[in-house]
Parts: sequence; structure tokens; C-alpha cells
Amino acid sequence: MNILLSGATGFIGQSLLETLSQNSSHPLSLGNHKIYALVRAIKPNLSADITQVTLDTLPNLDAKIDVFINLAGENIASKPWTEKRKHELHESRVTLTDAVRASLKHPPSVVVSMSAIGFYGVSKDGIFDEDTLPESGFAHDLCKAWEASAKAFESAQTRVVIYRLGVVLGKGGALEKMRLPFKLGGGGPIAGGDQWFAWIHIQDVVKAILSAVTDSDYQGVYNLVAPQLVKQKDFAKAYGSALGRPALLPTPKWLLTLIFGEMASLLTEGPQIIPKRLEKQGFDFSYPDIALALQQIEHNH
Repeated sequence: MNILLSGATGFIGQSLLETLSQNSSHPLSLGNHKIYALVRAIKPNLSADITQVTLDTLPNLDAKIDVFINLAGENIASKPWTEKRKHELHESRVTLTDAVRASLKHPPSVVVSMSAIGFYGVSKDGIFDEDTLPESGFAHDLCKAWEASAKAFESAQTRVVIYRLGVVLGKGGALEKMRLPFKLGGGGPIAGGDQWFAWIHIQDVVKAILSAVTDSDYQGVYNLVAPQLVKQKDFAKAYGSALGRPALLPTPKWLLTLIFGEMASLLTEGPQIIPKRLEKQGFDFSYPDIALALQQIEHNH
């Protein structure tokens, strides 16, 4: 099987490759299949077992891609949403996905593509499953366009799975950026802490991606979040506990809005998201509890 992976050097991509390289018994292990990493430029830190391709060289690839795992995308929360930044976020998600579809000579059998719970927009009210109507706004518009570009692969030959990700917790990613403030005792509830915090352990993200590739029952859109509903202040308390630090120092909403502008809504607002379709699918979460998830991450840090 030939697997094309975008975002191979990102947080989720690295975790996925680490799992496939360490677990030789997995059906998708590197020893059993060929992995092509889609990169902007050749990366010296990627394993020699992985063949690197760019958007320029992808159309020349003779091998038929069986699976496209689409993890690429600039970090939506790393910079304020200026018009320039919004364009970059769109390019790295929608434009790239469209370009891959146009470049492949043959349609893949499976496409697993990321989206985000930002699809549901900014809201504190109601519970959102995959069928709930979203709120409008930039995050929703971006995710909607991203999902549409992935769904364009869908045909009688191609099964498409889209995961709307919550905050991915692991050794890296968002948690790594929060770690130092919490270690110094400066972590605490954001904007009162009553907004909902939809999260997922990195190992469950990798498990869900691999399940989508190997199990043909997976199709369509899924919320990839843990089943436990927690508020942001509960997360702060659990993370402080995992680090052995207090989590009392609040961060006011006005300060975040001053620093981040429109993007602050990702931190100050948060709807209740439930993984209705994953649970119906019988997905077995390895880390359904926030306290145990954070303790495991810190124990292995």
C-alpha cells in the first residue's frame, strides 16, 4: 500500500510516524507499506524510509497512492487573524488539498482529512454533535471550505473520512506552549474558565486516523474529541495538578482580545462538543478522562 501523508513534520504527523515505526506488527507499519511525505522542501530530519515529494514533483509520481492522510495546515492559533494570516490559513488547508487532488493521476481508495471543532463557530450554549447547525464566523468558514475540498475526493472509488479535532493534548502542540506558564505557577482559568474545553489525547488521534484507514465502516464527518465534557477551568485545575503546581492565576478576556483580536475567541469561547458518531462506531478511547490523560503525558515528558 502506498500512503501519501501531508503534515508529516507536524505534531500529529510526527506522532503518527512514530507509532508506525515503533509498532512493526501494525497493519500500516513502515515495514509493510510505502509512505510518501508531502513537504514544501526536502526535510533532512525525516526518516530515510520515507520518500519525500513536493507539490511540484507529485504529478510525476508513478506509484498509485492508495491512502491520502491530510494533516497539513498552518496553526490557526499561533498568530492574530490579520487578513494576511487568514489567507495563509486558507492556502495551507484548502488550496493545498485541492492541489493534491489535481496532482494525483489516480484517485486514492481512502482519504482521511483533518478539520476542527472551529466548524461549529463561537458559542457557549447548546451541545454540538455532527448534525448540529454551526454558528457563523471565520473559523467556521475556514473549516467548511477545508472539508469541502476533502469531500471533493469522494467517489465510488474513494472513501472520505473527516475528523473535526478538539485541542490535541500530548508532548508537543498546544500543551507544550502552556507548560512553562503552568510550571511557573502562572497557569489558570482563562476569561473566567466557564467556556467548554473540547480536547483529545494524541494517542487517540493516531488511533482514530489508523482506524479510518483500515476499517471501511468509517465514512463521513466525525467529532474527534474525548467523551468527557470539561470546562476550561477544570482543564486548568487538572493540568496544574499533573504538574504539581497551583492553577489559580486568571487571564482576563479583555487582555486576550487586546493581544489576539478576533482569534481570542478560540480561547474565550467554547461550545460543548460530543463525539456522537465515534461512540456509535464503537471507538475505544484510550484516554477518556482529562486528569488521567494529563498525568500520562507529564509522566512521559
